[in-house]
Amino acid sequence: MQSKVILIDLSHGEMLTTNVDDEFSDFVKLLKNLNLKIIKNENKDLTRKLLETVDVLVLGNPIDDYFSNIEIKDIVNYVRIGGNLILVSEYGADFLQKTNLNELAANFGFFFEKNLIKEQNSHNQNCSSILHIQKFPSNEIVNGLREVIIGGACSLFLKKGAKPLLQTSENNIWSEIYNNTSEEWTKDKEQQHTIAAYSIFGQGKVIALGDIDIFSNDDNIGINSLDNYKFLQNIMVWLTELVKRPDVMSFILDQMGELQNGVKEIQNTINNLIETISILERRITFLEEKTKSK
Repeated sequence: MQSKVILIDLSHGEMLTTNVDDEFSDFVKLLKNLNLKIIKNENKDLTRKLLETVDVLVLGNPIDDYFSNIEIKDIVNYVRIGGNLILVSEYGADFLQKTNLNELAANFGFFFEKNLIKEQNSHNQNCSSILHIQKFPSNEIVNGLREVIIGGACSLFLKKGAKPLLQTSENNIWSEIYNNTSEEWTKDKEQQHTIAAYSIFGQGKVIALGDIDIFSNDDNIGINSLDNYKFLQNIMVWLTELVKRPDVMSFILDQMGELQNGVKEIQNTINNLIETISILERRITFLEEKTKSK
């Protein structure tokens, strides 16, 4: 059986690398154990031609670099026709990482928020950016997990059918936003936050994570901590399976619904313009008749 191909992009300053002796070496070993063929892109734009033979594209927290409009268009089309994608950001998201990953992520229903999520629990009597996630939605990617640990993450805002995978608890959890003026993190919202999510887009699949450290060899928050390895393994297995036909049909119907809503909005705008023009015409006629009568 031919190996699936995973392309790890390095051309946009991504943190996630492919070296066998660096801080992500255990993740590389996981990919090899799953019989995935690893290739890397170091200095080329991500084009339709480059992605033609790729099963999974990984954008592992780009820094100080931007995706072109053409690249974004080609990646979106790549996923639509059956490609699979992993999007990874980090605390502060595009704002601190100085990139435009959200311009791509928005096409799949994700938005990385420019914050840092913190919690206080039995593990952390003092507040900490290390998050312990112990409750999971009903989903094959997270089935069987008991606890995943995340460190230094931003949260995700979801729309357009994107669904959560990892969510914090609702208590003793808050976000902090970086204040550029004071150069300090200031407390923002106390609520449940989504840290990882997934989306089915056409015939392809997308995973979004607000944390890069889970891929690392870090003993406290990396791939070998608690159920992190199993979680990442489940993600890779899910991404390399074909999208089920009912999911593709659901996507098509959703797109048709969005198109129909768009047409309705355009029609309402046209109707409002017609009504405005009619009012103006009546007003002009009234003024002309009033002028003639003088």
